[in-house]
Amino acid sequence: MVSQEKDWMQSTSYREGKHKLKSIRWMLFFVVVVQTAVTMVAGLISSFFAVPPPVYLQMLVIELLAYLLPISLYAKENRLLTVREAREGFGLKRCKSTLIPWIILAGFGCQFVMIVLNLPLNLLLGQSDGFIPQTPWELTMAILVLGIVPAVFEEFLLRGIVYGVMAEFNSYVALIFTTVMFALMHGSVAGFIGYLFLGAMLILLLRRTGSLYACMLFHLVNNITALLLSYFSNELFDTPVGTLQLFAFGVAVFAVGWIILSTITKRKKSVVRIETKEFLGQSFVNLPILLCIVSILGLLLFQ
Repeated sequence: MVSQEKDWMQSTSYREGKHKLKSIRWMLFFVVVVQTAVTMVAGLISSFFAVPPPVYLQMLVIELLAYLLPISLYAKENRLLTVREAREGFGLKRCKSTLIPWIILAGFGCQFVMIVLNLPLNLLLGQSDGFIPQTPWELTMAILVLGIVPAVFEEFLLRGIVYGVMAEFNSYVALIFTTVMFALMHGSVAGFIGYLFLGAMLILLLRRTGSLYACMLFHLVNNITALLLSYFSNELFDTPVGTLQLFAFGVAVFAVGWIILSTITKRKKSVVRIETKEFLGQSFVNLPILLCIVSILGLLLFQ
C-alpha cells in the first residue's frame, strides 16, 4: 500500500492533481473576495436609498462574477474544452430518470430538516436566515435568481470542480472540506448548521448517483421550497399545531426520499491516496483558504 502511494505520488497524474489543488484553492479565494466586495458595496449603496435594491439583484451579480467567471477560467486553464472532457471534469453524467422523483422528494424535505437544525441558533441569536419575498413578482425573481442560479453555479464549483479534484487524493477529506466551505461561503451564522447538512447531503448524493445533475436538481428543489415556505409563511404557520404537523410531514418526506435513494443506488468506492489527517490539514491550512476564512469572518462582522 505504501509502495503504491509512493509510485502514484511520482506520477504525472499526481503532479497535475497538485496543480489543480492549488488552482481550486485560489479560485475559492477569488469567489469569497468577490462575494465580500459586492456585499459591502451593495450595503454602502443601499444606505443612500430609502428603499434598498432587491436582494436578488445583489445575488445575481455575485453569482455571475464570483462563480461563472472562475469556473470559465478554470475550464480554460485545465483544457476542459470538449463536451467529453467537460463531462468528465465536472461530473456531468446523466441522472437516471428513475431517481428523479426521489431526488425531488428528498430535496423538498431537506429544507424542513435544515430549518429544524437551525432552530437552536435562530432562537439564541434572535434571527433567522433567508430572503422573504413580499410580492408574486419578488417570488418569481427570487426563484430564478436565488433558486435556479445558485443550484447550477454552486454545484459546478463545489461539487463539480472542488470535490472532483480533491476526491482524487482523499474522498473523505473532499467531503469534509467542500461541506464546510459550502456552509462558510453562505456567510450566515444563523443558517450555518443547516448549510452543513445540505452540503453533506449533496456530496453523498453525488457519490451515490455519480451525476452533478442530480445534485443540481436536489439543490434547486431545496431552494425553491425555502422561498415558497417564506412567501406563504403566514398561511402555513398560522397555528403551533399546524406548524408542527407541517414540519413532521416535511421531515418524514425527506426520510422516505433519502431511504429510497440509498436503497436503489450504490455508494462509490472511497479513495484514500493521502492519509486523511495529513490531507485534511493541508486542505484548510494554506494561504488562500485561510484568507477565505478571514474574509468571511470579516464580512460577518461588517454586517
